[in-house]
Amino acid sequence: MRFLALIAACISTNLMANPLVGTWEFVKGEYATPEGRVHAASPHVTSTKIINKTHFSYITSSDNKFHYAGGGTYIVKDNYFIETVTLGNVESLIGRKMAFTFEVKDSLWHHKLVEDGKFIEYEVWKRVE
Repeated sequence: MRFLALIAACISTNLMANPLVGTWEFVKGEYATPEGRVHAASPHVTSTKIINKTHFSYITSSDNKFHYAGGGTYIVKDNYFIETVTLGNVESLIGRKMAFTFEVKDSLWHHKLVEDGKFIEYEVWKRVE
């Protein structure tokens, strides 16, 4: 019985250490463009992001047509999700390292990317149960 309690405690600690491991569905986003900020939301834009202990991947469609896919490695440090894109169909992202601030509240993952003091994007994702 103690052994099972120890295993449960280890699993629980691991999930608390990285609350992002799992499958996520896109809810909404805001993005900086040269013309200003644009917004996107489900169901017009759909995306699924899968995160394991070391890697992430995503696939996105707009109006039921393929739009983006990519993935790579990541680390979680403090309140940062730092991803390095290693593959995908957007060449400008390949090799890029991006440090998003993040927070998980009530099965929603909020993340924001600011680079050199400039807003880049803000997204909300919902955990798939």
